[in-house]
Amino acid sequence: MSNSVYPEHFPVEHIFTFDPSTAELDLKALIPGPDKVSTIKAYRYVKKDDLIVETPLSAKAAKDRYTDATHNVALRTLHEVFEADRRGLIKSITLEVGTETIDPATGIETYVPLVAVGADREAFIGFDLSAVVPSATLAHLGASVSKNPYGLIATDTSGVRRS
Repeated sequence: MSNSVYPEHFPVEHIFTFDPSTAELDLKALIPGPDKVSTIKAYRYVKKDDLIVETPLSAKAAKDRYTDATHNVALRTLHEVFEADRRGLIKSITLEVGTETIDPATGIETYVPLVAVGADREAFIGFDLSAVVPSATLAHLGASVSKNPYGLIATDTSGVRRS
């Protein structure tokens, strides 16, 4: 996972354990919260005032951007692990993609899972990821996906297998 390079403004951390008896990797990908992701659509230069002015994204576009990023991190993480494991030691992955945020009800930092998915090597390596829609692929894998990642609505992780 140390070779997985994300943009400086969107850091992703990985926490994992591997169970050799089942050949399953239990992986958690921590992504920035929606408050840390840019909501700027474009920049333009105003010659008269000699200023650069930001054009913000619409609320829907910001929500869609964050949801898409969450789904893409999930698929990219699965792909990178299976691709890097040339010896085929990892037979399956249980993955959660989520963020850490301050719970407004308690003021305490908490983890919010946004995607939970399990994938078997044999099924996943057969996908042509250059032609998929990430949300459709996650649905095909039976993933549990937040209805509103931008609103930090947690997904149910109880249905995802654990090693």
